[in-house]
Amino acid sequence: LRAAAAAGFSGRARDEAALAEVTALLDALAAALGGFTALPEGRVTPPADLLAAQLEAAERLASSEDRAGGLRLYAGEEGEALASHLAALAPAMAALPPLPASSWPALFEATMDGAAAPSIRGSRGRDHGPHPRVEILGLLEARLLTFDRVVLGALDETVWPLATDPGPWMSRPMRRDFGLPEPEARIGRVCADFLLAACAAPEAVLSRAARRGGAPTVPARWLTRIETFLDGQGGLRLAASPALGWAQRLDRAERVTPCARPSPRPSLAQRPTRLSVTEVETLIADPYAFYARRVLRLFPLDPLDAEAGVLDYGNLVHAALAGFVRRLSAQPWPGADAARAIWDEAAALALEEAAPRPGLAAFWGPRLARIGGFAVEQEALLRAGAPPLTSLVEIRGELKLATGAREVVLTAHADRIDLGPKGLRILDYKTGAPPSTREVEDGRKPQLTLEAAMAAAGGFRDLPGGDAAELVYWRVSGGPVPGEVKQAVAGTQEIAALAQEARERLAELVAEFLLGDRPFTARPHPKRQPAGTEYDHLSRLGEWAAAEEGA
Repeated sequence: LRAAAAAGFSGRARDEAALAEVTALLDALAAALGGFTALPEGRVTPPADLLAAQLEAAERLASSEDRAGGLRLYAGEEGEALASHLAALAPAMAALPPLPASSWPALFEATMDGAAAPSIRGSRGRDHGPHPRVEILGLLEARLLTFDRVVLGALDETVWPLATDPGPWMSRPMRRDFGLPEPEARIGRVCADFLLAACAAPEAVLSRAARRGGAPTVPARWLTRIETFLDGQGGLRLAASPALGWAQRLDRAERVTPCARPSPRPSLAQRPTRLSVTEVETLIADPYAFYARRVLRLFPLDPLDAEAGVLDYGNLVHAALAGFVRRLSAQPWPGADAARAIWDEAAALALEEAAPRPGLAAFWGPRLARIGGFAVEQEALLRAGAPPLTSLVEIRGELKLATGAREVVLTAHADRIDLGPKGLRILDYKTGAPPSTREVEDGRKPQLTLEAAMAAAGGFRDLPGGDAAELVYWRVSGGPVPGEVKQAVAGTQEIAALAQEARERLAELVAEFLLGDRPFTARPHPKRQPAGTEYDHLSRLGEWAAAEEGA
C-alpha cells in the first residue's frame, strides 16, 4: 500500500500534503494491526492464538484518543452480545487443532454466522438514547407484551411466512418416515403468531414491501385471506395507513427535473490514441462507457472475497487451448492418443497457474477434459493426413488508422491464426454464445473483421500480410456439448470486402470521436446492446431513459 500510494502521488507536488496524510493513515493502520498482518504462512497456528491476535487488533482499531478500544467495541446492548459470544468462542477454539493462517478467515466467519443481537438502533432517538415508547421485538418476545399500537412488517411470502423448503438432505416422504413434522407445520405456528400479535393491541398496522431487490413481491397468504373475507362482508376493506403518504411526501421534491442523456465532450488532448478491437463494439453501442473507461479511467472494482467467475473460467480455457495448439503448430499430426496427452499436460498447467480453490478445480477439471476431446477431434480433422500446419496463438497486432500530427493505433490480441494453404484462418474462442453471422456482417460484432483487416495489412507480429479465408468461432463451454464450431464468414473475397468496410467505418469513428470533437453520448442507438452495463449507473440510464420514454 505504501508503494502504491507513493506511485500514485509521485510527480505531483501539489499532492504532497495528501501523500503525507495517506502515509500517516497507513502508519496508524500498521500500528493497530500489529503482528496480525504478519501471521506465519508456512506453519500452522492454534486457533485460540489467532482469535486472540484478531481481537487485540480489532480493539486497537476501535480505540480513540479518549476511549479504549474495548470500551467502544463492546459498548451497548449489541456490544454486550458480541462480547459474550466471543468469550464463549475462546474455549471452543482451544479444543481445535492448529491450522494455517489462510484458513482462519473462513473459520472465524463460520463461528460468527448465526450470532444475533437485538437491534436497538431503530428505536433510538436523535440523542442515541432508547425511545421511551418504541420497542422492536421478535415473535417470541411480542407474545409476552401488550402495546397500544403494533406494526407487523415484512408480510410477504417467503419472509413471513418463510418458504416451505424440506431441505437438501431429506425429501418429504423421508421426513414422514422418520416421524419429522412437515415443513408446512411451521406456517401454522407463524400464523398463530400473526393472529396473536395483530389482536394484542387496539390498533395493528399491517405492512409489507411492494418490491424486494428490484423484484415484485407476493403478499402473505393471510393478508390475502383477510382481504378476501372482508370483501365478502359487503365490500369491507382494510383502511390504508396515512404513514405511506407521509413518507412519500418527505422524499418528494418540489420539482423533479430528470437529467438529460449525458454527452461529455472532452478536449482533443484527453481523447485516447489507442483502442483495441474489442473496444470498438463499445464505442459504437455506448460511447459513454468508452469515455468512462478510457478517458476518465474508471474501472469496476471486484467485490471483496469474490468467487471465481465466468471471466476466470474463460481465461483458463484460453490458456489451455493456447498451450495445446502451440505444441501442435508446424508439427506432423502425432495421433489422437498423443494429442490427448498433450492436451492433458496443457490443461493441467493452465489449471495449476490459475490456482482455483480445490472445489472449483474439481468442477473445472472435468469440463476441461470434455473440451480436450472436442479440441483433439477438431485438430485431427485439420491436421491428419495434411502437411504440418502453422498456428499462431495469443498473437498481438497493431494497425495505424491515422497519420500526421496525431496518430491512432488499433490493437488486437488474436486467440489463434492458422496459416492454411488457401489463406489465413482466424479463430476466436468463446465460452459463451458466439456472435451470429449477421452480427459479424453488419458490423455489430466487428472483432474478427477488424482482425482480418489487420492481417491483410501485415499488422500482426511474426505474420506476413495476407488475406483471411475463414473467420471462425469455437464455442468451448465444456458442458454436455463441450464444443461447437461456428463459421462466421468464409471466402477470401467476402472477408476482404467485410474487412475493408469495417476498416472504413472504424476510420470514420476515429475521425469523429478520437480526432474530432464528437461527444460521447450514452446509448445513442437503442437497438444496439453494449457488451457490458458496468457504467449505466454513472450515466444514470434509468433516469433519463424513463424521462425520454415519457416525453
